[in-house]
Amino acid sequence: MTDRRKTRQMRRAKARKGNGIGSAIAFGSLVVVAALVVAILAASSDEDAADRTQAVVRTNEVNEMGMPVVLTPGTAEGTASAGGVQVSGAAWRMGTVPLLVAVRPTWTLMNSSDIAVSLGRPHPEVRSGCCPGPLTLGSRVLAPHESTTLTFELAMHPGMDGWHDFAVHVPVSNAHGEDVLTLMVTGDFRGTAEF
Repeated sequence: MTDRRKTRQMRRAKARKGNGIGSAIAFGSLVVVAALVVAILAASSDEDAADRTQAVVRTNEVNEMGMPVVLTPGTAEGTASAGGVQVSGAAWRMGTVPLLVAVRPTWTLMNSSDIAVSLGRPHPEVRSGCCPGPLTLGSRVLAPHESTTLTFELAMHPGMDGWHDFAVHVPVSNAHGEDVLTLMVTGDFRGTAEF
């Protein structure tokens, strides 16, 4: 065998050996990427499962439609103000809400001004979904630094399932004029409650 031929065979052998190492590295990288994808999907499905299975707590009340009233899931965030009235937790983000139960997002409206305010009739605006429930407002006149509550009952049955997004508008008037306080509530109504 000539030197030239031996050199070519040695180069081919090294290339095959190098390709084996390169293939092993590529395969190892693929395994790592696949493991990361599986971990990310598992984490997101764990979050979805946690959202779907968040505890539903009955209040021992039943609404006018005969549905059990449960504690409102999710959180109330942010602030809103109009005409001297302030609300902390102005946006209810309920997350997943079961069908065939009633929830009652509630806000505390505080007159933070030094003059009396009058609250008009609250009205819901459907931005997505359907079927807003009744709004219940405590006092309609607030002296300086007094507060009252506003409750918005929502109860969906099959056929009303899916994403719901409501704005609740409350007219506010005082000696200086009129304004509108806007509060929000969202939720994904689906599934059934397990008590």
